[in-house]
Amino acid sequence: MTIPDTSSAAFFEAIYQRESDPWNFRQSPYECARYVAILNALRGRHYHRAFEPGCSIGVLTVRLASICDEIEASDFSPTAVKEAREHCEKLSKVRIRCCSLSEQKDFGRFDLVILSEIGYYFCAPDWRELTERCVSMMGRGSTLLAAHWLGKSADHQMSGDEVHNILASNANLRLERSERHEFFRIDRWMRS
Repeated sequence: MTIPDTSSAAFFEAIYQRESDPWNFRQSPYECARYVAILNALRGRHYHRAFEPGCSIGVLTVRLASICDEIEASDFSPTAVKEAREHCEKLSKVRIRCCSLSEQKDFGRFDLVILSEIGYYFCAPDWRELTERCVSMMGRGSTLLAAHWLGKSADHQMSGDEVHNILASNANLRLERSERHEFFRIDRWMRS
């Protein structure tokens, strides 16, 4: 039996083809609590340009619009992107592209990068390389927020804690806020 590549666009596209909201982003108590915690972790700030890779169907994207002048969101499932565009269609400040996080060429134009429920789909070396490239391009004083589930899943290549530990090891990030909830973790860093 062939093990699917859980970091591939084809893997996620198959999931979204079966069900338009496969993780119940719109109504799950877990997801709703995570969105509230993310916004609380960013409370009191307003951002010019935010980047949200792995935006799925755009539920968090809509919420981020309340604190951002512009949002660029992406997902590599065409079906998820279609749903996200419909969900965000009344928000002129939101642009949603169909591409992977790895395809993002310029992180320097964002003062907020949200890495939510995405890191554990990468293997540790790829995540380290990708996030080091991201952080190296970010401007001083910009914010990186990571939020990840702390449970175990067969389609995850590492744990939520491992994802955050890799980010925490980056010498260019200064931790500003760290929270452990029952099922997820949020860390907010400033690019130094």
